Amino acid sequence: MSESRPTMFNPSQGLSHSFSMASLAEGSSEPISEAEEINEMKSLTEMGNKAMQIRDYTDAIKHYDEALEIDDRNVEVLNARLLAFLEMKDFQMALKDAEYWISLDSDSAEAFRLLGIILVELDRAGDALNAFLTALDLDPERADEMTTYIATVSTFFCEIPKDVLKKIKGMDPYKKLSEVGVCLFHSKHYDLAIKILEAAQKFETNQKGITMRVLLTMANSFSALKKNEQAINLYQECLVTAMATHEQIYQTKSLVNIATLYLEMKDTHQAIVYYEKLLDLEAEISEEAGSEENFPDFWTKELQCGLHLNLSIAYKSIGNMAYAERHAMKYVKLLEKFGIDGRAKSESYHNTGMLNEILGNFNEALKHYSMYLKVCKQSGDKKGMAQAYGCLGSVYAAIRNWQLSITYHEQHIAMAKKFSDPKMLVIAYEMMADTYMVKEDYERAIENYNQMLNSCIRTDYRAKSMAFCKMGNAYRDLKKDQYAIGFYEQASNLAEDFDYVDILTMCHYNLACIKRHSKQMMEIEEARKYFEKLIPLFETKIREHRDEDTYCPSEYHEQLRECYDGIQNVLCKMGNKEECLQYAEAYRKRYITQIKGHPVSFINYGPQTDFWAVDRMSRLVNEQNAAVVYYSVLSHRVLSWVFVPGSGLVRFYSGKSADVEDMEERIQICLDGMKNAPDWKTMQNACEDRCLPLRNAQLQYTRRRNLGLGRDVKQKDSNKDLSDEGTPNKILFNLLLAPVEDILMKLPLKSHLIIIPDKNLYNCPFGMLQDWNARYLCDRFHLTLLPSLFALEKVINNEVNYMKAQDDLDFERSQTRNGGINKVLAQMVMTNAVSPDMESENSHDTYDLRMTANPRLLTSMLGTLPASANSNKGDNNLDEKIPSTQHSPRGGLSSKKPLPGIVSHNTSNKYRSQIGCPLPMEKMLNSHTYTTLTNRTSTGTDITSSTLCITSYQQICDTDTCVVFGNPKLPEKLLLHDCEWRPSDVYLSAAIRELRAVSSYLNVDPITGPDATKEKFKSSVENATVIHIATHGCWKEGYLVFTPGEIKLQSGPPQQSSYILTLEDILHLKLRAKIVVLNVGYGPNRSKECIPPGFALPSAFLNAGAQCVLVSMWPLPNIAMEKFYYHFYTTLHKGALVTDALGAGIKGLRADERFKDPFYWSAWILIGKDVNINLIQIQHAMLDQTLNKTEKELEEESGKELLNPKNVLPIVPTREDNLTTLQECLASLLLHHKGQPEVIPKLIDLLDSALKRLHTEENNRQTTRLPDCVIQSSKAMEMLRLLGFHFQAKGTSLTNPYVVYPHWNKDELLIPSYDALRAILDICYDVDCVQAINDMLPLNQDNISLLVDVLALTKHASDVQLKVTDLSVKPLWQNGKIKNVLTATGFHQIGLLLNFNKTPSQKQLLTAVLQFMLSVSAYKSQVLLYRLDVNLLGKSSASKNGGAPEFSKLPSLTPVILPRNQLRMSTPWLSRPEKPEEMGEKIKLARSKSDVDEEFKDHMERAKTWHQITVVAQEDDLKANENLAQYGRPRTTPTKVKVRPGSTASQQRTPVKKERLLVIPEVDQRRDYAGFLLQQRMDNIDVRHKTEVMKLYLPYIQTTPSS
Repeated sequence: MSESRPTMFNPSQGLSHSFSMASLAEGSSEPISEAEEINEMKSLTEMGNKAMQIRDYTDAIKHYDEALEIDDRNVEVLNARLLAFLEMKDFQMALKDAEYWISLDSDSAEAFRLLGIILVELDRAGDALNAFLTALDLDPERADEMTTYIATVSTFFCEIPKDVLKKIKGMDPYKKLSEVGVCLFHSKHYDLAIKILEAAQKFETNQKGITMRVLLTMANSFSALKKNEQAINLYQECLVTAMATHEQIYQTKSLVNIATLYLEMKDTHQAIVYYEKLLDLEAEISEEAGSEENFPDFWTKELQCGLHLNLSIAYKSIGNMAYAERHAMKYVKLLEKFGIDGRAKSESYHNTGMLNEILGNFNEALKHYSMYLKVCKQSGDKKGMAQAYGCLGSVYAAIRNWQLSITYHEQHIAMAKKFSDPKMLVIAYEMMADTYMVKEDYERAIENYNQMLNSCIRTDYRAKSMAFCKMGNAYRDLKKDQYAIGFYEQASNLAEDFDYVDILTMCHYNLACIKRHSKQMMEIEEARKYFEKLIPLFETKIREHRDEDTYCPSEYHEQLRECYDGIQNVLCKMGNKEECLQYAEAYRKRYITQIKGHPVSFINYGPQTDFWAVDRMSRLVNEQNAAVVYYSVLSHRVLSWVFVPGSGLVRFYSGKSADVEDMEERIQICLDGMKNAPDWKTMQNACEDRCLPLRNAQLQYTRRRNLGLGRDVKQKDSNKDLSDEGTPNKILFNLLLAPVEDILMKLPLKSHLIIIPDKNLYNCPFGMLQDWNARYLCDRFHLTLLPSLFALEKVINNEVNYMKAQDDLDFERSQTRNGGINKVLAQMVMTNAVSPDMESENSHDTYDLRMTANPRLLTSMLGTLPASANSNKGDNNLDEKIPSTQHSPRGGLSSKKPLPGIVSHNTSNKYRSQIGCPLPMEKMLNSHTYTTLTNRTSTGTDITSSTLCITSYQQICDTDTCVVFGNPKLPEKLLLHDCEWRPSDVYLSAAIRELRAVSSYLNVDPITGPDATKEKFKSSVENATVIHIATHGCWKEGYLVFTPGEIKLQSGPPQQSSYILTLEDILHLKLRAKIVVLNVGYGPNRSKECIPPGFALPSAFLNAGAQCVLVSMWPLPNIAMEKFYYHFYTTLHKGALVTDALGAGIKGLRADERFKDPFYWSAWILIGKDVNINLIQIQHAMLDQTLNKTEKELEEESGKELLNPKNVLPIVPTREDNLTTLQECLASLLLHHKGQPEVIPKLIDLLDSALKRLHTEENNRQTTRLPDCVIQSSKAMEMLRLLGFHFQAKGTSLTNPYVVYPHWNKDELLIPSYDALRAILDICYDVDCVQAINDMLPLNQDNISLLVDVLALTKHASDVQLKVTDLSVKPLWQNGKIKNVLTATGFHQIGLLLNFNKTPSQKQLLTAVLQFMLSVSAYKSQVLLYRLDVNLLGKSSASKNGGAPEFSKLPSLTPVILPRNQLRMSTPWLSRPEKPEEMGEKIKLARSKSDVDEEFKDHMERAKTWHQITVVAQEDDLKANENLAQYGRPRTTPTKVKVRPGSTASQQRTPVKKERLLVIPEVDQRRDYAGFLLQQRMDNIDVRHKTEVMKLYLPYIQTTPSS
């Protein structure tokens, strides 16, 4: 190596630099002077240098030694000696000198350079490289020389190609180091590569390509050294540079490596983010390339396939199975497209099949597993074939095809044995055993689990642990608990030793479930500890899946339910009844809180204080008048708690069944016996089908069919004979009510009773249960049901809110008496109406005549005092007070008389107490002139008259209404659960008959057919008191069906969201209903259909604000239902409790021979709280509402004031109000753009022309006619009117009027409207986004601000990673409508991360949506569309005032706002002088008013000029100068014209193109309308002028609502 080593040492370089240092002689026998030392040093150095020149290195070193003896710190001599050692090849001595030199001067680049040369000669290349790098750092000016040394030394570590070596010599230092660093990286010298490339980074350069190469190589080196964080930072820096320079190859490499590193760091969510960015890059490349043939070389087929494969695996690992399956399908399609065969293709089918199996798509799973088997057969992959057989066996087991399933599993086992593959054999036996477990053949399952255990290799502890656990499951199902415990304990020990957390959790769960039935206290306590750990664990898992929007296995919910039941069982045995009740209630809450969109979050199960205490439950019961019976059904017992108002918890009872009997099964047998229809075949024809197909309906059908075809199916003995114990009614009474009957007997007859059931007791007809005296429970009590005490609290709050609203209504009615004066006086407390004598009690201010508007007023107050003023004595004597308050002209106190022009504050105290006070509000309102004509009307107000003013009469009616809704108009097919649904009954004849009957009882019109849409329902029920619904529905899913909205965006069957009302939609309603009646979800073919535990659909209505819900627990004949509703609503007609009406309906059915069987009348239950309803009062309220509505419509139509005078100053809408209206118009235009594509471009042209005309009035001389397409769009016309457009008829034509453009842009809406319309043109291509935005608008300004912030951050700061839990994102993501907009724009959730797909189309859509939202925002700046400014982010508030004035009172004016929006001054004119500070404030006010007056004067003149120019232009536009006056004159006709056929001698010929002549009234009408437009605009200016003036006085109006 030394022979080929390049020469690095050049002796001439050693003396190129000189150094000086003070010398010190040591060791000399005779003292010499400093000058002599210096001369001696120079002499010895020169002698050494001469010896070096003749190459006498020994002599030279001798002289240098002597010189250094005089001054050993002289680096110049040290440098010379070092060079001499180098020439002599004495590298050890040279090394010592170099190291000593560095110790003297650590900043010497030359010392490090020589050190590097020496170390190279000593074969210490690594240290030499460090020395050269240090020298380069110290002396960058010699970079070329140092980088050459570095490149030369690098050849010791790697082989640099010869062509690269040749190129290096001509390279600049930066490029040299980058090339060397890359070569070192390829030689796997990662540390050295990092050092050299870090040195290269210190150079300033514009060579972005080399910079990215350096960053990428450094990142690769750090990655190879497992320093992942440093590597990721460098990859991200490279990615930013590559994106700035549009270098797609470096973007690709950076993204791939970042994602890979995040996977290694177990941060799968971040890995997915960067894989998604790769997909965005792929879309960008595809758009640029145009076709896949033009893709760049680096974007290989393998990269495309691997990208989707990795995404599928990553999404699966975080539980997002839907996205995982989507990318797996894309991976399969790519493999088929590129013709890639072999193991990759077979595994793709395997992966896709597995994902579909997890998601329950068993047909798709069978399809892909079959393809997996086929490909494996074609490729000869025997082990793959075996695995395919096993997978097919599992899927066939899921669809209950036992014969095929077991056949495939046996084939799997046989092939595994043939290959002698222990791992495959273990899996095969496990899959076979799992199939037998599903089949409930537990003996054979145990045999296969034993085979699985025996097949495990010695070190496969996980498989052994799993085998033990599953054998425990089998023995547990066989009721052999001791065997099961033994296997669970073995599995638990192994799992604990090797940290198998999931297996350990399952062992603890099963051990707890077994030991809860033990009779030994130690085992019971152990079970309790297990349950207390398992409950928060399962809650946390479920919460994480919900928060991250990922697939949550149903086993978690089932195991959580078992844990709650188990801990109740344990606590019951331990006698802890209160804590047992706490756990029971905690689980019941979940029925409501787990509904998507519910505001209540998960319970934190850490501290016990998170549970409802029994004291709180007792207080809740005490707040109402009903006793509460609370049930909890466990495996072998029924727990009962009884609450009595005023007494709290009075009874806890545990009813136990036989150890071998399942309590839930026992109850179900009784319920089935009670619900048997007397004549089911007849009832099938009498019950209308209103059922929706279930989500898994096809799967259930397939399972039933396969089970029916099976031969060895074991029939479950579900029909146990309980006749020995009595009738089902008697058994349930003895089980449920007998233990608490002594308490119930003490309650008064017809008192209120609430029952909170559990599990299948939700379908128990409690009202049908008979006591020992054969009395039905519904005859003894006002009976209602509730799912939980949590729901009871909600319905109590609903009732309180309703009563509070009624109290507020009564109070408001009382305030409207006496012509509404009471209300005005109650709301006006004039805090600034202070009389002068009160003001002067503690004040000694003076009045300056020079600062008074009317000095004569002030002097007259002193000159002509009333005679009574001098007669006052004591403290009120003015003469006694004058001397003490005199002031000198300079402001000081003086005993002299006041000078002229300065008046003491107290000299006129008494006089001013009588003059200058604000008028009382009663006097300003002329209340003394009011005369009552009618004392009281139906709404509680009165009718008054006055001799001085027009009194107001405003009846405040109740908002109660009744809504009858249902029988939607459905097309022949719709989309439901991503499948096609064809309703069996498109027209529900029984439903329409029922709705018509109920509407006649309620005296309302039913909303049915095309009108019964989802949006109509939401708007109709907000203020309804009684709601009756009859439509298709699903109790299990919680769905209600309404008429689909009009399809404007896409063809095909209506989407599910357009006609299905979900539980989440119901939760977002704001109801005030007293009762909701539901007749939905039943049909003749679903006799087993029942309300699921928790009353999901009724509970959603209760949570939305309803007080009770009436439902039927099973399907009944239509005639029976109609008869029930007749008696029910008839009872409510004059006012009654709902339970009384329910009893009347049941009594009516029992009186009919056809329906006297309990099956027909016991199905009705009331869920919620018993309330009183008076239909007559509700109908009276609806009549009052109709009167008010009619009065308003008539006033608008006639333009006259019928009962109440209009406001003196009309209310001018605020900018926010106008933006809300604009949003509504834009939403409609966006939705209808596909059907009316010409409207928006025409509107853009009109707005563009309007903006140009505002700046250049000459443009107004050009006329514009309104296009037909705009005229046909009502929302387009509404928007134009909002923006200030008017329209003038053109001659005889009324179809194409002239456009009269707005003369001002006072509300600044023209530019936002223009921008929004342009944004719509970009949005309209995405159908989903159009629909989502239409559903979302109008949106309040706070949400608009949050949405703009998220969009702006995503657009301009791609490096900022948003999360769905961020304060600015959470309210948007939890709002379903806004979430749909974000999703359609390109956002999607990855765990808790919010990711945006930055494809070119999505980025364009994001920009368009951002522009649209900025246009309708009242506070956000358009700057956010172009750049990010953090000062513009954050919530914007409407309260952005400039601050209140310093002096907030004007006593000399005292402005107030009177009814009808009148501004008045309550202090009489010129009755009170001003203080100096008030005078200053009045001057400011006057100036402001003057400015406003001048501004609006200009607006008025501009409007007149604008109108004149516009009218002249219209007249000039008429051909032959035909103005309006000439249109009424006859015209000369040409000699030859075409005439219409059919003319006769007696009938005049009519020309084809004859223009109709305007008659005189029409001419006047056109002329008058032109003047009307001008007057309308001038009136608008006048109103706005007055409004601005009023705003000036508002800060001085200190009137507040009285408390």
